Amino acid sequence: METIIQQICINMVEKVLKTLKESKNLSLDIITPEIREESNNTCLSIVEEYIKYVNLEMRNQKEDRKSKGLVLKEKDVDRKVITCLGELEYSRDIYFNKVENVYVKPIDSIFGIEPYERICKNVKADLVDKAIDNSYEKSKNLVGVPNISRQSVRNAILKSNLDTDKSMVVAEKKLLKELHIYADEDHVHLQKPNKIKGRACQIVPLVTITEGTENVSKSRRRTINPYHIVDSSFDTSSLWKKVDEYIVGNYEVDEIKKIYIHADGGRWIKKGLEDYACKVVATDGFHIKKYLKIIKNAKSPSCVKKIEKLIESNCKDEAIMYMSELCSDIEDERVQNRCCNACNYIINNWEGIVNRYTLDIPGSCTEGQVSHVLSERFSRNPMGWSKEILGKLSVLRVHKKNGNKIDSSIYSSTGNEQYRDCVNKTNEKLNWSIFDKEKFIFDDSSATRILIKGIGCNRSNILGS
Repeated sequence: METIIQQICINMVEKVLKTLKESKNLSLDIITPEIREESNNTCLSIVEEYIKYVNLEMRNQKEDRKSKGLVLKEKDVDRKVITCLGELEYSRDIYFNKVENVYVKPIDSIFGIEPYERICKNVKADLVDKAIDNSYEKSKNLVGVPNISRQSVRNAILKSNLDTDKSMVVAEKKLLKELHIYADEDHVHLQKPNKIKGRACQIVPLVTITEGTENVSKSRRRTINPYHIVDSSFDTSSLWKKVDEYIVGNYEVDEIKKIYIHADGGRWIKKGLEDYACKVVATDGFHIKKYLKIIKNAKSPSCVKKIEKLIESNCKDEAIMYMSELCSDIEDERVQNRCCNACNYIINNWEGIVNRYTLDIPGSCTEGQVSHVLSERFSRNPMGWSKEILGKLSVLRVHKKNGNKIDSSIYSSTGNEQYRDCVNKTNEKLNWSIFDKEKFIFDDSSATRILIKGIGCNRSNILGS
């Protein structure tokens, strides 16, 4: 087999040199794709030959097979699988395992190819990685492997399994006095079967844990070490449990004096981290301004100034009476309802709004976090999602946003240890000394030196110019 592989390599080199010599245009944009294709084909051929050799060796190891209870049933059964190099075609034997009473394909197990798997895990992971930011169509084009459809991209997402994030817990816990948590949600349109009219939305909660903010410029700040968390089933109880696990796993909880929760006042947010005495809710400034503007448009700017003074002095009862009078004085029913809703929001989130106005808390960026992490992919463009895809892809997207790589580890795999000894025995027989480099002699009288000088003098003839 060593000689076969050597000849494959020689053929590739000859083809590459021919491409360079005969190409009328030596532009890298023209020649490099051709060379890459030739290189991929060569590597595929080498892999095919190696698989063929391992398969034949296992077939010949009769005594070893008998000890494992393997009976040869069918020889050289073809199979195709798409790899990052292209489509790999190989053949392997099928055995009957008398111990487990099942038919097995040891070669598939050795090389990590799952039953009925058409695309290798690293290719599927690459498709998922691209789909995190792009459409299915664009994702498959970016990967650049032939014979892949948009449905293949979707299937790759569905088969992923990222239930636990190993990056959640660090080796050494940090000592911090305060944490800042931003909690909000995205509203994503769902697909509807049988062309049912109307819109259905799925709320996707997002929690971002940070260590505060820092100045980037005079007009811009950024969060320190943000860590995003979502739940694949959109369960807020499970989400807050993950938040708790992250805090406990990464920080000395006893040293934390304040945990500020920046939010819009949603019910699921108020229930978060209830066991933490240091919890401080601070209503998001964007939403406060939004509802104060409604009151301003309904009445006058002076009304808003009055409400803000009541907030700063924490006079809730007086604020309730004042806003009740405001609403009752509005004659237009529609405007009155809008104003009442705005006033109710302020009263229902009074504690968080007071904290926002009176405490030294950095500005909130809950809307920005949702926009950056979720909306950018899921709700900004007109599209519909299935719940399962939305759950899987949101977890994967957050995983990547947290600085992790999307690789084959997102898929479960069967072990190949059962047949590892066969590969070891096979490799022991192989001799790759034919690829060992010879030591070149570069003194002036050596043949090597004379040859190199000759090539240098005649390089124009070699390149065909």
